[in-house]
Amino acid sequence: MPRTFVHLHAWRLRGLIRATAWAAVCMLSAGAPASRAELGTQTARPQVLVLMSYHPGHSWEDRILAGLNEWGGKGVAKPVFHTEWMDTKRYPGMEQRQHMARYLTDKYAHQRFDLIATVDDNALEFVARQSALFDGTPVVFSGINGDPAQIVGERPKVTGILERFDLTRTLRIALSLHPGTRRLIFITPQDETGTELRNSVDTTLALLPPGPQAEHWIAPDLSRIGERLQHQHRDTLIFVLGSIPALAGQPPLEPEEVTAFVHERTQLPVYSDLDTSVGHGSVGGYMNSGLETGRLQASMAQQILAGRAPSQIPYVRETPLALLFDYQELQRLGVNTRHLPEGSTLLNEPVSIFDSEYRRPLIGFSLVMALLLASAAILVIRSRVLAERQRALHYQATHDDLTGLPNRHGLPPLLLQGDRNAASDQEHVALVMLGLNRFKLINDTYGHAFGDAIVAAMAERLRHWRTEREALVRFGGDSFVIVSHFRGEPALEHLRTRCEALFSQPFIINGQRIPVTAAFGMSSAPLSALDPERLLREAETAMYEAKRNRSTQVVAFDCRIHVRTTRQFQIEASLPDAIANGEIEVYFQPIMDTVRDCIAGFEALARWQHPELGAIPPPEFIRAATESGHIGALTQCVLRKACAAFLPHLSSPAQPYLAVNVSVSDIYSGEFPMQLARTLASLDMPANRLVLEVTEDMLLGDEQLAAQTLAQLRSQGVRIAIDDFGTGYSSMSYLSHYQVHIIKIDRSFVRNLATSAQDQKIVRAIISMAADLDLSVITEGVETQEQSALLRSMGCVLQQGYVFSRPQPARQWAGVTGLPATAE
Repeated sequence: MPRTFVHLHAWRLRGLIRATAWAAVCMLSAGAPASRAELGTQTARPQVLVLMSYHPGHSWEDRILAGLNEWGGKGVAKPVFHTEWMDTKRYPGMEQRQHMARYLTDKYAHQRFDLIATVDDNALEFVARQSALFDGTPVVFSGINGDPAQIVGERPKVTGILERFDLTRTLRIALSLHPGTRRLIFITPQDETGTELRNSVDTTLALLPPGPQAEHWIAPDLSRIGERLQHQHRDTLIFVLGSIPALAGQPPLEPEEVTAFVHERTQLPVYSDLDTSVGHGSVGGYMNSGLETGRLQASMAQQILAGRAPSQIPYVRETPLALLFDYQELQRLGVNTRHLPEGSTLLNEPVSIFDSEYRRPLIGFSLVMALLLASAAILVIRSRVLAERQRALHYQATHDDLTGLPNRHGLPPLLLQGDRNAASDQEHVALVMLGLNRFKLINDTYGHAFGDAIVAAMAERLRHWRTEREALVRFGGDSFVIVSHFRGEPALEHLRTRCEALFSQPFIINGQRIPVTAAFGMSSAPLSALDPERLLREAETAMYEAKRNRSTQVVAFDCRIHVRTTRQFQIEASLPDAIANGEIEVYFQPIMDTVRDCIAGFEALARWQHPELGAIPPPEFIRAATESGHIGALTQCVLRKACAAFLPHLSSPAQPYLAVNVSVSDIYSGEFPMQLARTLASLDMPANRLVLEVTEDMLLGDEQLAAQTLAQLRSQGVRIAIDDFGTGYSSMSYLSHYQVHIIKIDRSFVRNLATSAQDQKIVRAIISMAADLDLSVITEGVETQEQSALLRSMGCVLQQGYVFSRPQPARQWAGVTGLPATAE
């Protein structure tokens, strides 16, 4: 296969190409379809803020901006780019960043951006810190030298391209082009970038076989480089990496300027890492390409603007490369271009294919032939290309990229594939929607690539599972739809049984056994009376009912599910106003000290009297708050009301405490400790009189974040209690790891305590373990005097339950130190 080269400075060939292209365009335009203006009103173009770290004229950033501006995507209209330069290379101080923040705030006060594209570290760091200005806007970055996580922190909707240079391939090419090389000199700046470059060089050299001797020249400036270069032997290669000032105290030169500086002072081969240095003295090789980086950044931006979440687009860890060589440098050094790698691009090569005497007639003849061939070929293949494009677009619109299955747009035809001539009581359609359980936890734990592998494995299992009368659809995310045409109730029951057996075997992903379960929702209807939208809506409703009940059986849609779903929606819709308007009331239930015969504390419980639905059970509206994202506001509302109602008890001689339940969202929000501190300070509530109750399953997600949050709360003086102990994943390790203060034994162990020897053993074991760990123990659900006496004999002093008092409005407990008369 002959080697191919791109000759960029052949201006006469470029003229030929332009002329041919213009002629082809003219011929195509004669048979072109309706103009763009006739296609109808276009949707509004996206608005994109492009934030550059440095200044116009900085070659690396200019090349990235050029790649961005090419856009090149056909799926998303080219956006309106608003380009701003931070100029931090010349003005690195914080004052410049503050000025930039004010400038952007004033300029874009009424502008909403669909995307922010940042170039280099300073721009990304600026966006990450300006949460008020850019909060919630997706970000795609490029040119990041370090770990982007250290810059963006917990900010969501961020992806992009890291700036990494792999010296290995360029070094191998250089050694093959200069076989007599015995010495390598690496010139790098005396700053943090230089340190990273030297570390990268040393790592690369360590991975290569023993070869020439390597030497680092650490240059604070270039003032003495020229003199040192004059004394180097001709078997030496020079590598120039990074930006270095010409003189001390001056701004650093651009990398291509440093390369040109070195090249002017030596006859030795000079290599660098940026494509802009080729043509300024660098021989070439695999070079970091700003233009290709900008093109790739534009491609990632197109995906986000098309609706793909940034979290689904992994970081690009290696900078896009260009394989470039300077023809004039190769000629000067006596290197034959046949020794270059396949696909190399040559710069500065003169046109020498034809003699000037024959070139013009040959070009004219070629142009005529090209036009004739183009006119014949275009008319023949144009219709085929358009038809193939339409087929490809239709397939892309109706199929999922990851699994190859039809997507939700391809679902309606699958529902209608049965025999519509069959009797209505014979031919039916069942639609089963399944959604993987705890799929977000899998993504958060193993990464989105691992989650995609599970989805792909699930699709493959479904392909082998289905029968000829069944079709599959990837509905979105972790949801699949099974369409089954059946006749008779036994066939439907058989489908249900097969669905429930789908996950009997775990998945093997990258050598790991991953047990996965799913929630199934089913709806069916006669084919002759099929309503696809209703069938899909009912199956999806039934699936979410299965998810809420944590059921692995197929849940068939019925009217009761619809009523519950409607009620759930009404509760979720009313909850924000109920929180804001103070409709959520706080009740106190006492925790009794059975030895001192006094109230040791109160547990705050939320109650809601809905104006239309009446009293709503706490588990129901708490679940609604969790699923609708209002659980944080609900916790803050209950916490503030409970603390305010508890203030009269601060002076009680019994020194009771207040216990408030917190959710898993509060523990993992990161802001909860600060919010709690502000609430306590505003009410003059002592932190040491507050106990926060968490459930065991809250501590099984992000252990590091949970431990950090609980440590912050303990440092404020707040105590931590484990609620419903024994019903989750009880473990001695997390009791010590999270340093809790109180264990609340679940009511399920107390209910049959008087008659169950097994429950008595469990309670005794928990009390003994807590004593060894210096933890307090509270038993919940104490309903009889016999239970209370038995618990007290076991050493459990603190008790809570209906035998002492039911929950009552917090105001009724003001000034009460013992039990009210109604509790006796």
